[in-house]
Amino acid sequence: MRSATVLAQVAMGLWGLAYVPSAWLLDTWPALTAAGARLALAGVLLLAVLVASGNGVRPGAGVIAVLWLALTQTTLFYGATFLGIESEGAGIAAVLVNTDPLFVAVLGVLFLGDRLVPAQWIGLAVGFVGMAFVAWEGPLWPPAIGLGALILLGGALSWSIGTVTASKAMRGRGVPLAIAGWQMAAGGLLLIAIGALTESSPPAPGARELGLIVLLATLGSAVPLGLFYLALNRAPAAIVSAWFFLIPVIGVLSAWPILGEEPTASLWVGLVGICLGLLFVMVPDALTVAHRLVRGPTTGR
Repeated sequence: MRSATVLAQVAMGLWGLAYVPSAWLLDTWPALTAAGARLALAGVLLLAVLVASGNGVRPGAGVIAVLWLALTQTTLFYGATFLGIESEGAGIAAVLVNTDPLFVAVLGVLFLGDRLVPAQWIGLAVGFVGMAFVAWEGPLWPPAIGLGALILLGGALSWSIGTVTASKAMRGRGVPLAIAGWQMAAGGLLLIAIGALTESSPPAPGARELGLIVLLATLGSAVPLGLFYLALNRAPAAIVSAWFFLIPVIGVLSAWPILGEEPTASLWVGLVGICLGLLFVMVPDALTVAHRLVRGPTTGR
């Protein structure tokens, strides 16, 4: 159990730290092209590792389902993430785009018949209030939400739609790492194609750009994903998911000293609200889980 906790923490930490080098890459490359290069390479690397380790790369799900995930959870989600980093900064992007579990919970109730316990409803309320603190601009009324914030929230919503609509089709028969590899490769290539049509051509990649793309593809995408699924093999999903709130926290805390993005009071308030919301939505018995983590496992594995 404790090893799974460490794996989950490292995975979340790597995902959170990836926002800073993503911002560095955007200094010279347009957003969609940069996102596409990161994800396409990550997908290819993940599939290559599966082949090298003797595992198959068949996703265990239909082509349509995989392509749908590629569109919603790679093209739209990461396209919105990089556009949000470009316009709002890495810290705010890390907070808003990682609100997708809140949307998943709502969509699950509306379309999958999921039932939420009271702690999850409280988490939704607190999380959406925190979201408003981060996204809201200007006076309390009339409503004013910046375009960058809307794009980021749209990315979170697109990930959620992909999760909810594909969950039944792939439940029990999908191969997660193979699905992830194919969806990242396909979605990344689509991002590159869209970028070629809508953005100015990026400069020829030098050592800096190539290094950042490789760093983001490996330590920002493929490695944390592998660690995350390894953690899921060693502990219940509730234990692993309890650490999801670390992503926005690390994103904000790393962008502050490295990129000079000093958090505002509203961002601090919103960050706390969103983190509490994520914790209680994903782990309704969060206090019990925290107690177990502090005490450590009662039996060895």
